[in-house]
Amino acid sequence: MAVTLATLLEFGQRGAFSDSIEDVTVNTSSSSLGAGSSEVFFILTGTGGNTATLSGILLGGGSAGAVDLTNTTGTGTNPGNGLASGVSLNDATNFLNVFAQSFTAGSSLTFVLDLTTNVVSPNPDQFSFAILDPNGIPIPTSDPTGFNNLITINLDSTTPTPNIYSDLVSVSSPMATPEPPSLFLLASGLLALSIARKRFSARCA
Repeated sequence: MAVTLATLLEFGQRGAFSDSIEDVTVNTSSSSLGAGSSEVFFILTGTGGNTATLSGILLGGGSAGAVDLTNTTGTGTNPGNGLASGVSLNDATNFLNVFAQSFTAGSSLTFVLDLTTNVVSPNPDQFSFAILDPNGIPIPTSDPTGFNNLITINLDSTTPTPNIYSDLVSVSSPMATPEPPSLFLLASGLLALSIARKRFSARCA
């Protein structure tokens, strides 16, 4: 039975996430942005019908401002709440999808990024984001495109790799946890197998 339990735990810890999930933190302290109202741009481009969902957004003591409706385009959602309740972008209809909102920076900007991973070849969809300081100037980065993205993620596989272009940004993948439905089904199957084996052994005794 110990072997069966070990097998259960091993399978239960695999494939916990069907999407790509990242914890993203940006240092937005005054030394990085200065005082005043900054603006963040979240961008999803492509034709793969992918979705980028940002949740658990924290401003490190800062505050959310108004959604920039002029620069918000495509299928960005939550235009009334944005950073206060979460942001979602989908490129099923539009190639370019942008959500922009002003904010007063605190010590950091953190969020959980959940990306679906529908792969389109040879030009995969891409998630990116950038921040403008209170003077409307992008935080300078090493982004080779010249757009000063803080990170880009090309959805070129089921486990895409974030490209980080600034020391102000850190990205980590959360620990996978067993999916309750899959784990329950596996446990039920193993339990039924164990009972059947005991009954067979009893008949042969």
